[in-house]
Amino acid sequence: MTITEKRAQFKARILEQKHMSVLCGAFDGITARAAQAADFFDGCYMGGQAAAASMLGVPDLGLVCASEQVKHVHDLTCCVDLPFLVDADTGYGNTLNVRRTVADLEAAGVCGAHFEDQVTPKRCGGMQGVEVEDADVFVKKIETALRWRSDPNFLVIARSDAASVYGQDEVIRRLNLAADVGADMGFLFSSQEIFPTLDDVKRACDQVRIPILYCLMEFCPEVCFTLDELRQAGVRAVIWPNGLLMRWCKAASDLIEQFKRTGDCKQFYHELMPIEQCNQLLGIREWNPPGMF
Repeated sequence: MTITEKRAQFKARILEQKHMSVLCGAFDGITARAAQAADFFDGCYMGGQAAAASMLGVPDLGLVCASEQVKHVHDLTCCVDLPFLVDADTGYGNTLNVRRTVADLEAAGVCGAHFEDQVTPKRCGGMQGVEVEDADVFVKKIETALRWRSDPNFLVIARSDAASVYGQDEVIRRLNLAADVGADMGFLFSSQEIFPTLDDVKRACDQVRIPILYCLMEFCPEVCFTLDELRQAGVRAVIWPNGLLMRWCKAASDLIEQFKRTGDCKQFYHELMPIEQCNQLLGIREWNPPGMF
């Protein structure tokens, strides 16, 4: 399947009214392979937090540059067949940067990206101290992404982090401004202060004039709604962004501490995936080394 065909198929699927797509946050080749092997997800998602953590070992404070994000996701699109959505942050600058970001992501084999209204440099939308641009600057960036995408099936998704500054209604207003210029979807997430109830999420789905892509916040269990609940609220697609990252961080830290304490790797042998299974997950049969099988 060509990338053009993949984008067309993915766009039709994710915008289909009778189906709610689910995307797995994948931050490296192993997690992308695991997501594909699960035979459950409609695609993968590379978020800013997971990218910053996996590439640089830093928090999501706008420290990843466009070229790093593009290179990283290109490696992942070459690794699996699942379509990828990408967190494009603010477009990494002004409208000229947005134009280049779209071109580079398309060349990397990505099927879509979301662009947000934070000032540059940005930070994780769930952190304190978020600042946002004027709405007209945000809309101009969305217009730019739409104008300069070479493939009309490349999804341009509008994200507003204005709720912590101006309230929920401003997010809805900004997403509708983006809808008016042709954005394909609107991005939404919840916290204890921002769209904290299912009724809030449903209201956004009802009032925003484009389908909603909803981002689960695993570190905030009060708003970790189930897939069935989100489907009933009217959400069109769901991202599970950082579950694998957070589990990996804990597993790595716990295993290192155990080895440090005992000095005996036999103690946790039963907790490890057998090497044969690892190689299967990594696609050894696709490479078929001589004499291996």
